[in-house]
Amino acid sequence: MFDFDQLDETLPVAKPPATTSAAKPPVPAIPVAAPVGGPPSLESLMVDEGSVSEEEASASPAVAWPPPETPKTALQSTEATRNGASGLLPSPPPLHVAPAPAARHSGARPRLRVPTVPAVRGSSVPGNEELFMWMAQKCYLKQDMFLLGDPGPHLRNVALQFAARTGREVEYIGITRDTTEADLKQRREICDGELQFHNAPAVEAALRGRLLILEGVQKAERNVLPLLNNLLENREMSLEDGSFLMAPGREKEIREAAQGGRRLLPVSKNFLVIALGLPVPPYPGTALDPPLRSRFAAKRVPGDVAASAVEKGRARTELLKRLTAVVALWRSEQKEQIRLPRFPEFGLLSVMKLLKLFPALPEATALHSAFPWNLLPLSAAQRTGVQATGDCSALCPCGATGPAGGHAAVLARLAPVQRAVLGQMLRDHAAGMDLCLVGERGVGKTALSRAFAEVLGYRTYTVFCFKDMTARDLTLRRSTDERGNTTWQPSPLIQAALEGGLAVLDGVHRLPGGALAGAVGRLLTDREGALPDGTRLVPQEQWDQWLERGWSTAALCAEGFRPVHPAFRVVATAEPATANGSGGDARCWLEEELLTLFHFTEVKPLPAAQQVKLAAQLCGLSAEHKVLNGLMAYGKALRAAAKSDVSLQPLVLSLRQLLHLARRLSASTASSSVEAEVVKAALSGYVHFLPPLSKQAVLRMMREAMAGVGVKVNLEDAEELKEAQRKAQLAEERGERLKALEEPAIGLRFMPNPSATRHIDEETQKLRDEAHTERRQKHEALLRTARNAAAGAAAGQRGALKVEVTDAEVRLGNVSCKRGRPQRPELVPSTLFVDIPQHVAMLRTMLIDWLLQRHLLLIGNQGVGKNKLADRFLSMLRLEREYLQLHRDTSVQSLTCQPVLQDGKVVYQDSPLVSAVRYGRVLVIDEADKAPLEVVCILKSLAEDGEFSLADGRTIMKPEHLSREVESNDCVLPIAAGFRMIVLANRPGYPFLGNDFYRECGDVFASHAIDNPDVPSEVELLRSYGPSVPQEQLVRLLGLFAELRRLVEEGMLSYPYSTRELVKIVRHLENFPDDPVEEVFGDVFEFDWHDSKLRETLAGVLHGCGFEFNPTAKPVKHGDAQKRLPKDFKSAKHYDSGENAENDGEGFDPGDVGTRDYDDATDQSGKRHAPRAGNWDGRQHIGEGPWDGGSGGTGTAGIGGRAGPYRLDVGQELVMLTEEQKKEVSEEWHKKAQQMADEAYAHRLKELKMSAHDETEYRRLREAVEAQIAAFRLVLESHEAKERERSWQKQQVQGELDEMRLVDGLVGARNIYRRRGEADRSSGDQLLPKRIKFVMDCSGSMYTFNRIDQRLQRLMEASIFIFESFQGFEQKYQYSMVGHSGSGPEAENLVSWGKPPRSAQEQLAIVKQMAAHAQYSHSGDHTLQATDRAIKDVVRTPADEYYVFVVSDADLGRYGIAPSAWNKILMQDKRVNAYVILISSNTDEAETFKSGLTPGHGFVCDHNDLLALTFKQVFSVTMLRNRT
Repeated sequence: MFDFDQLDETLPVAKPPATTSAAKPPVPAIPVAAPVGGPPSLESLMVDEGSVSEEEASASPAVAWPPPETPKTALQSTEATRNGASGLLPSPPPLHVAPAPAARHSGARPRLRVPTVPAVRGSSVPGNEELFMWMAQKCYLKQDMFLLGDPGPHLRNVALQFAARTGREVEYIGITRDTTEADLKQRREICDGELQFHNAPAVEAALRGRLLILEGVQKAERNVLPLLNNLLENREMSLEDGSFLMAPGREKEIREAAQGGRRLLPVSKNFLVIALGLPVPPYPGTALDPPLRSRFAAKRVPGDVAASAVEKGRARTELLKRLTAVVALWRSEQKEQIRLPRFPEFGLLSVMKLLKLFPALPEATALHSAFPWNLLPLSAAQRTGVQATGDCSALCPCGATGPAGGHAAVLARLAPVQRAVLGQMLRDHAAGMDLCLVGERGVGKTALSRAFAEVLGYRTYTVFCFKDMTARDLTLRRSTDERGNTTWQPSPLIQAALEGGLAVLDGVHRLPGGALAGAVGRLLTDREGALPDGTRLVPQEQWDQWLERGWSTAALCAEGFRPVHPAFRVVATAEPATANGSGGDARCWLEEELLTLFHFTEVKPLPAAQQVKLAAQLCGLSAEHKVLNGLMAYGKALRAAAKSDVSLQPLVLSLRQLLHLARRLSASTASSSVEAEVVKAALSGYVHFLPPLSKQAVLRMMREAMAGVGVKVNLEDAEELKEAQRKAQLAEERGERLKALEEPAIGLRFMPNPSATRHIDEETQKLRDEAHTERRQKHEALLRTARNAAAGAAAGQRGALKVEVTDAEVRLGNVSCKRGRPQRPELVPSTLFVDIPQHVAMLRTMLIDWLLQRHLLLIGNQGVGKNKLADRFLSMLRLEREYLQLHRDTSVQSLTCQPVLQDGKVVYQDSPLVSAVRYGRVLVIDEADKAPLEVVCILKSLAEDGEFSLADGRTIMKPEHLSREVESNDCVLPIAAGFRMIVLANRPGYPFLGNDFYRECGDVFASHAIDNPDVPSEVELLRSYGPSVPQEQLVRLLGLFAELRRLVEEGMLSYPYSTRELVKIVRHLENFPDDPVEEVFGDVFEFDWHDSKLRETLAGVLHGCGFEFNPTAKPVKHGDAQKRLPKDFKSAKHYDSGENAENDGEGFDPGDVGTRDYDDATDQSGKRHAPRAGNWDGRQHIGEGPWDGGSGGTGTAGIGGRAGPYRLDVGQELVMLTEEQKKEVSEEWHKKAQQMADEAYAHRLKELKMSAHDETEYRRLREAVEAQIAAFRLVLESHEAKERERSWQKQQVQGELDEMRLVDGLVGARNIYRRRGEADRSSGDQLLPKRIKFVMDCSGSMYTFNRIDQRLQRLMEASIFIFESFQGFEQKYQYSMVGHSGSGPEAENLVSWGKPPRSAQEQLAIVKQMAAHAQYSHSGDHTLQATDRAIKDVVRTPADEYYVFVVSDADLGRYGIAPSAWNKILMQDKRVNAYVILISSNTDEAETFKSGLTPGHGFVCDHNDLLALTFKQVFSVTMLRNRT
């Protein structure tokens, strides 16, 4: 059991700043000076006041000692701890370092910038004397140094220790990608109307002889650090104010120089630079510019391995030995081949502290806090390497019972697992570490952060992280005061540091790599740092020591120092890192550098029972509520399915969504209709936009989950349900009729029966005719429905649900809501709206969520009425609207506040979002899918957390989150009552190519899918726009668009034709009735007429719907180069005589000897022959005989027989011998047949390579898939265009003015512009190609059954589709193709890696090779072995992602292959996305195999004509899924 009260006693109390003298820490010994001529010692390098020359002293402004009292400044920190937090927070131990050397000189001014070495994770770290001696040598030589090492604070710690040991003052610059010239040289400020220049740390260090530390050099953008080249080499540099730094030793010349001209400033002889950085590679970053690199002396600094990880002199216990051995093993050279992430430097210090404070804590749990291997995207080999060290199961031992007293109210809102997580957070907090919560969206990270703050009495300061966040956004921002003077305002993070608050960094996974560590890494680890305005943050202990020495608070503030409050703590939240372990499609945010900043806690989804109990408790429901338990069962099944089917991931039911659904249940009277509405709300509308197979799977899971708890729901409307029942009945009848054909079909394998053959052919033809008739009848039924609806609309009939509006309220059925009293009526939208039944029903559903205080999300295709519904909804409720349309250039700043320049001052104007928050209006956000995701993510924070920080320093906050002390604060903007958001977005995926808004933010909104109106609603809508248009013409138009939408659903068309286009046509016909309707179609279809194939498809649809439209089409040529039986051939059938004859000679020479007209119908040679080359006589031969082109025989080329050298299909009747009959032939004959097949195959390949390009045959193959090629290439091009879309590059000297840098423009900075440019390739874009392996079925059954369903022909066409589609995208997609058959798992290497067919001739040769192999291949099956080899082969080379597509004809049952065995092979490597496409006319068998595969990894193509289309859909769902 975990006792929170006991933990309170464990947490040290944060004491106020000391006022009495404390014992001085011991001074470490300093090496004795070396003899003359030997290496220098640290003592000989000691710098004090006496070592500063007269010239250098005159260059520094005089400061009186003791310093006088000065007024407090704006950034002075508050000494009192907010909300009583000081009594609960630990105080770090005193620092054991030597006092500043200047203090030893009586009467000398203490040198404040000589560092006091900070503690590392609460412990002081001993120095490396050998390293210090090397540094002393370089210092003696006045050579700048570059310390290289692994990520962590140890490099900075070494530099600070060296400075403290030698008494050097330090200037520090943390390098980030945002570092500019002003950060290195001089920054500009305006004071009382005058422009002033303030030296940057680099210039201050040069003038005053200080040690300059440059940390994170590898993060700087190119050509930034070379600004320091001349300063490093010659100690000279030009400054922005016209001054010039000159090398030391020329001070006398400068004094004697004539007055006037350029101001010359001497660089101190004591100036020295220590650069700190990571080696590039293996770590990411920018390599050093050669001229810059040559100016440094480099030294690799080892980390804290083995004994160096503990304080000097501490006894090494058995526990410490074990932990040190584990970490050393993780870092050992033997692990280099699997590249384990590095255990954080000094991580063992906090681990040991945890185990000391909590002895019962498992060692693995303590290690996991510092090194969260469960959260790292490790490969299987890496995870094995971690677990090989022993028990690595990190479990939290905290109990489920909460504490007594004041904590109980907070913990009552948490589930037991959440209380355990909170206990883990408190443990890490007691160890003095900042925290990082990592978990999926909606699992309760925000709730845990809030509970942590409430338990410890913290005031929270939230920083919402986004992709384009800069270092200034995390620390200080520039502004102007009322007099126009430039000022610096602290960010929420800095405010928390100064005032002892809890800084919540929300969404650190969105930040660019290295941004957090570079900007505030020193603040998080050392509790000190340097801000852009020159302010120095120092730990409270150092501040207290200065006060003890006589400094006053005001004097220290005047010197530019501020203390970091000891109660300051940081909690970061993030989503799990995503990477495939192969090169990374997306950057893994959990980098090794970030591991050194936090202790990590994994927040997992609550167990189902606890989620139900928590939701029931918070919403006043019973824990046994059937719908709640059904939803949890559905959520569990969906979460399991989403692990393999990525399209389902946005639908995963989060705790946040469950609470919303529970509140909806609680607010309504229990009834079956309410339960149905809640269940449909759980599907969130997003299910409508899933691929058909995924949608069916989701609906099935929901139905089964609800049926399991006794809740019956209809997820389809009455018409859909009726249609589904009709289809099920037809399918059952069709199945019975097909089953009745099985027996005669089997009989044909043993004995030819012309009557049975005709019967089967007639029945299958009937089924095809009935399917065609069914489609025609369905279309006619739709037209009848449209005619009836049109007649009803003309008669004034309306739907049962009506909108009833009075002055006081609006009512839709049994739902009512009070209307608003707008202060500004002009802001209430007014729009032309037709109350059609489907839209009225949608308004009612929106109103239910509105009454539950939900924000709304309307998502759907273009032109379906999203804007109309939003405006009608607000007009109906009489609510004021603010409107905001997003686009690709929308930034976080422009979404909130717009800076403008007025009278020399920067003034922030409220955006529509802020105005809506201030005045309680409804904010309508249109085109939400067009803006970058980091922009729309702030809408999630605003909708769910009710808190956000604006660019002008104000913080939007819910009224219930306001404490008494901040209620009157002008920097807080309370959210006014009535504020709500309605967000409009297009559905994700092609052809919209926007962001997947629902995936990121959908769970905080009440989502509604807006689709095209149903037939009665659409008829009523069209009648309102075209009352004079003839009714039959409207009906035909409805039929036309219904057919177009059906083709879109089936993937034949890509553009989703909507009601908007239909209304456009009707309006034209209403106003210009004499115009032919065919000409009006040009308004809609003109976009597609340039594509001949698409034009033909549309022409066929238009003609089928009764519109005369005949665009010019190119003639299609067909040819057939293979031999076939003539139409008037005379049959000569041969029957098995039963005689097992010997080989009767060599036989006839193979070849075409012409077609002979035999009249002898009794030609029955009937002998069974050994494998041989038979003769071709232009006739079919059934049974035994020495003839090629037969069926059911032995030893010759044909189909359906045994021991033939190869297959030959010339149009003969098909007779299949049984497996038992095939086994009757000797093994010797089988081997001879295989040998002959190999020889014939080699001869055929030679013919293929030698033959000329057959243009006619290639055109026939390509034209069959031409539409799919064009459509998929358009998808690929659009996807690539989106990835290559140029992004804003800031800090440019030309381009468009960056409004967020207006202040810098005021002071004269040049780099205040932004412009479009190529995005930074290190920010997570695809750097390596995707590797795709195609495993095509080239088995004999593909050839044998090709005459029945053309499966081999379709496979050849699908291959052409693959070749043509990926041509030109080789940098993004690298593929290989092999063929599997009975001859082997890789019987044919069709396309090698990186060598795709370039020409039509090469493509045709490959598909002919496939066909030839299918004809001559051996019997048997190697599907499983081929799949296994493909998965192992595809990962041999690093890639962005790995894919394997296996094509099989589902004829696997007769080989004893079980779906489970195949599925085990498919899912063996988590890095590989393996999929199966089953092509077979036997749908039942294919579906059986598919059901045995992991959901989302099996696809059935029951109509081989759609094979290329199936490939296109699978590619779109898998490789091109939206992950931005």
